[in-house]
Amino acid sequence: MRLTVLAFLAILTTSITASAQWKEYPMPQLGFIAEFPAAPVSTTGNYKTGFLLPTPAPVHVYSVREPNEIFTATITDLLDRKEDGATILVEAFFNLNLLGDMTAHSTSRVETGRNAVFGHFVTVKCRGGRIPDQAGQTETAHAWFKGVTGMDCPDGNRLMVNLFFNRGRQYMLIGMSTPDKEDGSFGPDALRFTNSISFYRADGTRDPADSVQ
Repeated sequence: MRLTVLAFLAILTTSITASAQWKEYPMPQLGFIAEFPAAPVSTTGNYKTGFLLPTPAPVHVYSVREPNEIFTATITDLLDRKEDGATILVEAFFNLNLLGDMTAHSTSRVETGRNAVFGHFVTVKCRGGRIPDQAGQTETAHAWFKGVTGMDCPDGNRLMVNLFFNRGRQYMLIGMSTPDKEDGSFGPDALRFTNSISFYRADGTRDPADSVQ
């Protein structure tokens, strides 16, 4: 009985410790805040598509890699294309769909009232061989994803993505689960990460609702 209690306490302590590691990482210079399970590694990428953005745009990439999951936030600077935000967002959604089988899609919203920002929340099971409407689109989509995130989308991996365009920047929060994950599905951490995004207002303040714990 003593061993059972000790084992239970060890599991409980591990769970509390793991949960405590998650915290907000504010990025005011890029207009957003997100939660990570550890300090994210910062790299850069290139956002390039076959249609709207044939000339690469700079991407800020923040990521944390764990044994069976990768948490990645990408922010693409498109400050000179603010008027094209809606179309650029739909093109990104189109490219995500070409990475494999889209298993879910819903509308996403961040902030309240007039500060609300709407986007797309999607899940994708990576699979090669998607047949596009036009030749070369699938290859272009995979190259786009690699350029934006620094990652491939291997067969069997699963993506959970929260996608937004706000004040001249495109934001993607991506939780990638590998096939090695025990049940082959998304865990609560992927959902927590992708839903953790909030935005700074134009004046640099935060919505009061974001401070409620």
